[in-house]
Amino acid sequence: MDRMEAIQAANLFAWGTNAMDIRRIVASDTVMLRNAVLPPGLPPDRSIYPGDDARDTLHLGVFLDTTLVAVATLCREPLPDNNITTSWRLRGMAALPECRGRGFGRQLVERCLRYAVDQEGTLVWCTSRISTVPFYRALGFREYGDAFSLPQYSDALYVHMQHPLP
Repeated sequence: MDRMEAIQAANLFAWGTNAMDIRRIVASDTVMLRNAVLPPGLPPDRSIYPGDDARDTLHLGVFLDTTLVAVATLCREPLPDNNITTSWRLRGMAALPECRGRGFGRQLVERCLRYAVDQEGTLVWCTSRISTVPFYRALGFREYGDAFSLPQYSDALYVHMQHPLP
């Protein structure tokens, strides 16, 4: 599905009844949606991450009817400059623009947190654009470290955030 097809498919949901389903998906399905929402001009391999194919990595997708509209990935990965193997990284969060603000991201993050707890994780962390910090704060994440840039993705500022697990 290219960017235009994804946007057109999402537009169908503005006027109809939708059956929403969240389920486990494969890495290649996440890449398709990640590529659809990445800024135009970025190479497609920018949305393939280390750990995407690890056995214990969790890829989740939100489906409206049969169309994938949002994704999240959770993989076992220590914090930068840390070797704790019970840390999990939330990454690859993406939603079609027309499907944002419907609570799909919150549901994906909550399911990822539960999965990390089930895997005996002690912490979930992510890299957040400054503009999305309030979203993660509302889910119990807290910033750590200084803001930084990732020019290979965008000209936005980012910060690491972490969520201790029970």
